[in-house]
Amino acid sequence: MAKKKEISSKLNVEDIKNFLRNNPSFLNDNPELLMVLTAPDRTTDDGVVDFQNMMIEKLKSNLEDIRNSQGHLIDTSRNNLTTQVQVHEAVLALLDTDSIQHIGHIVTQDWPDMLHIDVIRICFEKGHANKIPSLKEVAPLSKGHANKYLGKDDIIQLRGDVDVSEEIFGPAKSLVKAEALVRIPATDHNPPGILSFGSRDADMFYPGQGTELLRFLGKSFHKCLIQWQKQKN
Repeated sequence: MAKKKEISSKLNVEDIKNFLRNNPSFLNDNPELLMVLTAPDRTTDDGVVDFQNMMIEKLKSNLEDIRNSQGHLIDTSRNNLTTQVQVHEAVLALLDTDSIQHIGHIVTQDWPDMLHIDVIRICFEKGHANKIPSLKEVAPLSKGHANKYLGKDDIIQLRGDVDVSEEIFGPAKSLVKAEALVRIPATDHNPPGILSFGSRDADMFYPGQGTELLRFLGKSFHKCLIQWQKQKN
């Protein structure tokens, strides 16, 4: 505060005027100052409105909105890049498995830490000719329940602020407030299933959110599982 008063005492209006006269390009070189300057209002007593001043104030407001939008876009891009890196690391860890049993541990134990997700569950339907893969981490679903939770055509389902199924999330049901369910299609090596992601953050997943990375995780898991099933057979 003392420093501010000292500067004010040394400068006066004439000093500022003289400085600007001697440096006519000062505002061009420092355009950010235009955001804090107040344009003169030339509205007269006879009702004539100064539209120029109104337009200047509107432009200043629009510029501030653009800057805020740019900041949000930059933050979003950084977050997306961070998520992409996490997903790549998760898939690389999956490719480094040394047994089919290791797959279940990677997905349900290691992936949550890598992806900052509270719980990940592997679910397969029982009662089919194709048996459930021999992973101790598998949560069995009743026959037909993959379609029950995902619908007949959906590959992925995102829901936030939701009461999730205990059949899918088991003892973690009370913790999970948002879910992403990725379909695992039936093949000669597995029955229909779901790879489920659960978060305590109710806003973590929501309809309309991008799903490319979740689909990639689901397909990577499924392909790796099939490769191990082929070796087993």
